[in-house]
Amino acid sequence: FQSASSLNVIQNFFKGGAKPAINLASSPISKVDVWKTELLSAVSNTENGKSATLEQQAQVLKIVGDIEEACPPPETLLSDPDVACKLDGCWYLQYTSPSELGSEDQFPDAWKPATKDDTPENKITTKRVGLSGGVSANGINVDTSNRVTAQIIDVKNSQVANEVGLDFGKVRVAGSFRMSDVSPRRVVVAFNELKITLDQLGGLELNLGFIFAALALARGTSDSGWLETTYLDDDVRIGRGNKGTLFVLTKDPDAVQP
Repeated sequence: FQSASSLNVIQNFFKGGAKPAINLASSPISKVDVWKTELLSAVSNTENGKSATLEQQAQVLKIVGDIEEACPPPETLLSDPDVACKLDGCWYLQYTSPSELGSEDQFPDAWKPATKDDTPENKITTKRVGLSGGVSANGINVDTSNRVTAQIIDVKNSQVANEVGLDFGKVRVAGSFRMSDVSPRRVVVAFNELKITLDQLGGLELNLGFIFAALALARGTSDSGWLETTYLDDDVRIGRGNKGTLFVLTKDPDAVQP
């Protein structure tokens, strides 16, 4: 439980009282650049979000909200190849946390997922998992705290892969994606590959993709989840997932302190 004074600090932060004032009038640096610097500092030393305190999570959520409101990606993010190419390549996961930290009054979050009736996306679960310092694919959770976690996006071929380095080797989850018919900044992912590489056994690979096939059969859809990009530039990407998770990724694997 949080003490009354601690809770007041968090609430004041959301009201703007706890955030240090920065004079941007005489600086060539934009507000978003300042917020990005603050964001990367805030997610540092949190073990990918796993050890972040409630106050740290609140700080990150506030900064992310400011960035999302000030500079959302264009609606042509996925439909215009010249814009979509910014998503391409290898991104490194630096922070994961639930978007909902408590009551809306205490921890307001302006971003809300778009919804639409009579769409196949409605079969995708939106049950909150409250995951910090980890990733989830079709209910398969992997702890990413203090792990190098890469997401490789191939826009041209509509493919995405998540790779997590572990003590014994590597876990790779991959699949295809398509543009959502609900939000122009959202992709719907269908995972079909689950591969575990065991370094201590000479790089032996265990192919467990059949798990996703079985789940698709049971659920009546191959759609595993969706991910919406809420901010994107050459260095930083912010996303929100169907299970209420907030993601912060960077192109530089060493952009934050683990």
